[in-house]
Amino acid sequence: MTRIQIARLIAEIENELAYLERIEAQIEEARLRFGDVEPNGFGTQGVALVLHDFYNAAENIFKRIALELGEGLPRGGEWHAVLLRNMTLDVPTLRHPVIRDTTASVLDEFRRFRHRVRHAYGFTLRWPALRGLLAEFDEAYQALVTDVRQFIAFLREMLEESE
Repeated sequence: MTRIQIARLIAEIENELAYLERIEAQIEEARLRFGDVEPNGFGTQGVALVLHDFYNAAENIFKRIALELGEGLPRGGEWHAVLLRNMTLDVPTLRHPVIRDTTASVLDEFRRFRHRVRHAYGFTLRWPALRGLLAEFDEAYQALVTDVRQFIAFLREMLEESE
């Protein structure tokens, strides 16, 4: 990779991290607004969309990394799950793991939920499932951000070495 490509990849990842901060604020607003009270259908669908966006932002980071580093995207019906697992791999001469196995495990719950949101009618979503993900959100968010920031540090080392 050229210096420009590495610098651009860092900027793109940091842009997604900024989106993740906005999503975190939306999750906090949902917690404050609904607490233990089940929202109406529109409220449930709104919270579902924010949880959907959380995994979407994570996957956008993973896709940028896979494409920019030349790994490409997995193929087949399970490509989203394979991409997530691939991000835990240490690929010799290419990159360190982007996320830890434990981070991938908690993110997988959000990936599966995103799939349900995309392929079901919004009115079929149930609040107890969302409440469970809201409870797991902080752990998933912190783990993702921590791991991705470590990966950015790896990219910055690549940038320095390419001088």
